[in-house]
Amino acid sequence: MGKRHWTRRGALAGLGVAAGAACAPSVETPAYEGAVAFNHGVASGDPGRDRLIIWTRVSPEQTGPVPVRWIVARNRELSDIVKTGVAEASAARDYTVKVDVTGLRPGAPYFYGFRAGAAASGVGRTRTLPQGRLDSVKIAIASCSSYPHGFFNAYDALSKTEGLDLIVHLGDYIYEYGLSGYGGDSGIALGRIPSPEVECVRLEDYRARHAQYKTQRELQAAHAVAPWVVVWDDHEVANDTWTGGAENHNAGEGDWAARKAAALRAYYEWMPIREPAPGQAFEAINRSFQFGDLFSLIMLETRLTARDEPHDYAKQLPLQLQRWDFSNPAAPVALRDGEADTAAMQRFPAIFEEAGGEMRPVLDWRRAQGLIQSARDLPPGFFLAPDVAAIDALLADRKLLGDGQQQWLAGELASSRRAGVTWQVIGNQIIMAPVTAPDVSRAPPALAAALERLRPGVTQLMKLTRFPFPLNLDAWDGYPAARAKVLEAIRTAGANAIVVTGDSHTAWANEIEDAQGRAAVEFGATSITSPSESDYFAAAGLDFAGAIRARNPHIKWSDGLKRGFLLLTLTREQALAEFMSVSTIQATAYETARDAAFTLAPSSGAGVGAIVPVE
Repeated sequence: MGKRHWTRRGALAGLGVAAGAACAPSVETPAYEGAVAFNHGVASGDPGRDRLIIWTRVSPEQTGPVPVRWIVARNRELSDIVKTGVAEASAARDYTVKVDVTGLRPGAPYFYGFRAGAAASGVGRTRTLPQGRLDSVKIAIASCSSYPHGFFNAYDALSKTEGLDLIVHLGDYIYEYGLSGYGGDSGIALGRIPSPEVECVRLEDYRARHAQYKTQRELQAAHAVAPWVVVWDDHEVANDTWTGGAENHNAGEGDWAARKAAALRAYYEWMPIREPAPGQAFEAINRSFQFGDLFSLIMLETRLTARDEPHDYAKQLPLQLQRWDFSNPAAPVALRDGEADTAAMQRFPAIFEEAGGEMRPVLDWRRAQGLIQSARDLPPGFFLAPDVAAIDALLADRKLLGDGQQQWLAGELASSRRAGVTWQVIGNQIIMAPVTAPDVSRAPPALAAALERLRPGVTQLMKLTRFPFPLNLDAWDGYPAARAKVLEAIRTAGANAIVVTGDSHTAWANEIEDAQGRAAVEFGATSITSPSESDYFAAAGLDFAGAIRARNPHIKWSDGLKRGFLLLTLTREQALAEFMSVSTIQATAYETARDAAFTLAPSSGAGVGAIVPVE
């Protein structure tokens, strides 16, 4: 069959709709004289029971508005038309087109596409939310796609997965860095140069970066197979964002509020997400979706709505101090726990040594004196210790969700359980389970030096990992009070809570515990391309993920060396989590594998069932 061409007057014939078809809406393509193309694919998202978002972007050769016909149909040929209309693409929205299509049937599959001038877009497949009894649903979960770090093979593999009902993207859909930043060397080696080559700061920068991502065939294919539910993490704006700034933002890059507004404007233009309602905060994209009586998807926003600045170990890690009584300056005496301070008391860094397999403080002033004077460069066998109690105090009142979102989450969990819904899935950007830092204090000096170049201050931090403290304060470990409130809400609702997580570039199967035991289960998706901490340490033969599991028995499995995505299949009887990976991101030829799989059962009482590995 020859290639079909869409003309302004020939749309009916091109769609295969008989001229006399009863009740078929008009699908005449509006007049447009210039050349136009669809170079960025199609996408759908934010499904409701009677509505969903469809999206595309047109690329005209000349400036000015472009009328675009959109079509929703029951078949891939777009001949059995359900809804159609015309939207105008213009430079004001970077020629993106987003339509909130209403009046659809619950739980129904649909196909959609767009026409402009003589051009036709690709065709996407989508589905509205079901209502009533639902026996199973299959979800793909993805995050963290750094363009210069490798090819988007995981998106391609995802697009070829049979039976997907929904794709959830948990953020870092784009990365803001320029060629001189994160991933630049890899991008040069692979010929994957970010556009623009500079770091994204202005609206046109973020628009260009989104546009580059959506020219990728693999990502276009993933968008076309199922509706997406998306949320940003930090790199959609800048690394380690919080309400008042970001780690990767400085005064030379202009006003933070202006940069954030530019990034979010581009995000809303380029992503298949419903726009904020009038009066709703631009940053508030927490929202929920109910899939019949089987599961509720509750999406959180953990970056821009209420987050306090994360504590920075590299600059602020508190060290444990030893109290010394200098009443006799020639022979100071160490004060033990419980002993009162004296008028001559002084505090110095506590020096520890390994003795009999244990870490013990050096309390002999004659030995400790010389060590204290050079505490930052201790000889082998001696160590400083972090003051874990001080860390806890520093983190005690840090906010993450804010009161409004916290109350909303509690209400969504309770409402879902009252409706008899089996599973409550919380979509979240950052690791929620507590993760104690692994002991990497014995890393070879060459590796420590290499990591120091990547992350200044990490060498000292590595030495301190002989002592247990939270690994990542940009995650929920940096906001323990906020996490406790979430677990309390889960307990109060009696929810069967599964937390799905991105951000860490590592696959996780975690049991999240509170004082009463297991409160929820967390499945973390690895990245599409972005490297993890495990990649850096693997070069020296260190198993970073294994070291994490050794200190964290509630972490049942983790793998930071694979790139891929997570499949979550829910039924009334169980949840099945399958960790999928691709064999390489350094070339476009690849193979797909299932690295691990786990099940858990819902509970009729408090807390969800235990994680069970699938052999």
